[in-house]
Amino acid sequence: MDNINYLNETTHHNYFLATNYKWKNHSLNVFKYIEENKKKTTEFNYISNLDVCNNTIKEIVALGRSRWKIENEGFNIQKNGTFNISHMCSRNDTAMKAHYLFIQFAHTIRQLLEKGYLLIKDLKLKLKKISDLLIDSLTKFHSDLNEICLNFQLRFDDLII
Repeated sequence: MDNINYLNETTHHNYFLATNYKWKNHSLNVFKYIEENKKKTTEFNYISNLDVCNNTIKEIVALGRSRWKIENEGFNIQKNGTFNISHMCSRNDTAMKAHYLFIQFAHTIRQLLEKGYLLIKDLKLKLKKISDLLIDSLTKFHSDLNEICLNFQLRFDDLII
């Protein structure tokens, strides 16, 4: 993409856009984003048939970066992490596709459980604080809970994960 002459149809800093770039029988939009931070500068190049203009280029680049991050980090975890998919498990194309599909399912379920566990842990802490406040407020005025003439039950069962 370095040899594409950007007429730069966008006014945003670090964004470059050339629409209706002709390639064979296709009309494409070519754009790039240059990310600068304190340590390094990175250039991200895109070719798309999406309608890209000055008003949408930032959103489309952000969506592309998010998608890349999801795909790259997810695959990296599957390859180098728990699932260790660094070698072929079969010579049968259908079996390899099925195997990878099951890895995708397992990875999705694992992410849901990990995130869910953090939410449940946080909820358990909040429930503990609420129950402590409730018990404190009930016992603050009455030294003996048997003297209270209220019918109520207070249960906090442990969640099993």
